[in-house]
Amino acid sequence: MSVALESALEKDLREAKSALARHGVVIMRTIEAELEPAMMAEVRRSMESTPRKLSKLSEEELDDLMEKTRKAAASESKALKKLYTRLLMRIGTKQPRELIDELEGIGQLFIWERIAQSVGPVNEALEEAGFEPVELAGAEVLSDAFKLELEERWPAAFQQFKTLTELAVEHMKKLGEAQKAAATKSARKRKR
Repeated sequence: MSVALESALEKDLREAKSALARHGVVIMRTIEAELEPAMMAEVRRSMESTPRKLSKLSEEELDDLMEKTRKAAASESKALKKLYTRLLMRIGTKQPRELIDELEGIGQLFIWERIAQSVGPVNEALEEAGFEPVELAGAEVLSDAFKLELEERWPAAFQQFKTLTELAVEHMKKLGEAQKAAATKSARKRKR
């Protein structure tokens, strides 16, 4: 590969990494700001759908349940944000060879199904109190912009980054093989 092509690949990879980071930050900030309120809205709907059960709770029991579900929602939202922060830092700081094996797993974590699992502890608290579990129907529950970011922009940026990372690793492998062959050839010439 020529130096210019090598330089172009590095530039493209850097740009793809930047684009991926931008989309990842938007996802993380939306989760930080919108996930907990979305869960709590679903908690209220669940409780309102069973007015008899709700009416049997004392004011104190209701306050305790709301506090417990709010803490669970806040904790899950924070944990998910931390996970995504760690993953984006790995993408930003690792060399392509070190990152290539992790990309598939990272791609599987930035999906709605993973985010929707965060209601698990909230549901435990609701079910203990006798209420129906909640479900976050889709990314649009947080916002339409979030849905667009998570389901269209992130996957496109991630695929671009993954493809370029794979190309860079392949290029480094070929370059290493060429250097090894050149060294072997040079050593043979010196023996003559």
